Amino acid sequence: MSGWRSAAVAALVLGVVAGCKEQITTPGKCPALCPSGHVQLADTVLTAADVADTSVRGFVLVREAAYLLASTLDSLQSVILIRFNKRDSLWFPTTTDTAVAGASDSVVLDLHLLQRDTAVKQVRLLVYRLPAQFDTGASYAAILPYFADSNLVDTLTIADSVSNGDLPVRIADSLAIPPGDSGVASLGIAVLAPAQTLVTVGSGNLGTSAPLLSYYVHARAPLDTLTHVFSVEPALDLFVLSPPPVQPPAGVLAIGGIPTARAMVRLSLPKVVQDSNAVVRATLLLTTTGPVGGFARDSFYVVAEPVVRDFGIKSVLWPDSAVSGSAKVYPGQTGVVSMDIAPILRFWGTTTGDSTPRLLMIRAYPEGTIVGDARFAGRAAGAAGPQLRVTYVKPYTFGLP
Repeated sequence: MSGWRSAAVAALVLGVVAGCKEQITTPGKCPALCPSGHVQLADTVLTAADVADTSVRGFVLVREAAYLLASTLDSLQSVILIRFNKRDSLWFPTTTDTAVAGASDSVVLDLHLLQRDTAVKQVRLLVYRLPAQFDTGASYAAILPYFADSNLVDTLTIADSVSNGDLPVRIADSLAIPPGDSGVASLGIAVLAPAQTLVTVGSGNLGTSAPLLSYYVHARAPLDTLTHVFSVEPALDLFVLSPPPVQPPAGVLAIGGIPTARAMVRLSLPKVVQDSNAVVRATLLLTTTGPVGGFARDSFYVVAEPVVRDFGIKSVLWPDSAVSGSAKVYPGQTGVVSMDIAPILRFWGTTTGDSTPRLLMIRAYPEGTIVGDARFAGRAAGAAGPQLRVTYVKPYTFGLP
């Protein structure tokens, strides 16, 4: 039986080899199914945004950001506004005693410094008393009168050697809360230095790095020998900017900043460059319209992701981060930013991605935690607009070799 099987296999192999000879004329002969030559690559540059492109601001709002910004730059001025939760007035030192808080001995404001421009020295944070129920929609110009010397609570000097970390501000007076404020304290913070600068501190959205206001108090008689610390977190914290944030101008693809902007680029691609097996490399080229913004030497990423449901500003993105493209950028950078988006084109060439719109969402990463922003030329800029450089395998031509 073993010899019979060996003979059958040998006969089959000889039959296949013989069947691939050019003299065979029966239907389905092998030469008609074989490539006529070697694999060939093609390289082309396409106008990427040949259908539409736009930018929208407002994906991460100021009150949703992970930082609070104080700035004295000519191009961007900002102050911080914080409304703290109501402070308690009772505590229970024993199971039978109830202590009533007297006047505060001192108040400590704890801030967490995230970033600052270390090239600027002698940086100070100025803490001001604000009305408890300040107008959260007030403009920079409307809120600025509260930052007057008469409302100054205390000043904190940031050591030149410190670039980040905890910053406790021991407020000099007792920060007495007016009866009409119902136990609520609100503070404003501005930055001051010999040169223009900006500083970010943690917001209430950053967990343990949020601002914290601690009252050190003695109890009223007859328990006036007891002390206690009441610590309250922000009920609301934000910052106001001048000039106020606006929607990016038409023809400009803006990303990053606060409120965060994203850009959308709609493509129209030849079928051959969407074949999941044909794309070798795909590079999206974006040309900056000015220097990338942000803290010096503080890089961030420009990320492109495919849209699977087109609802404009509320579009749904593909959740797999592997199907994306990214490029690291640095403040002050200009010129062309290149990112590999071949995984996106290959995704579009699959059964799942074939029915999705040819739409890219371009954004900064991480969003809401960085000051950095970038602007790129849109399709109206012609040759400077978005371009796509694609290297792909040319289709095989089958026939006689």
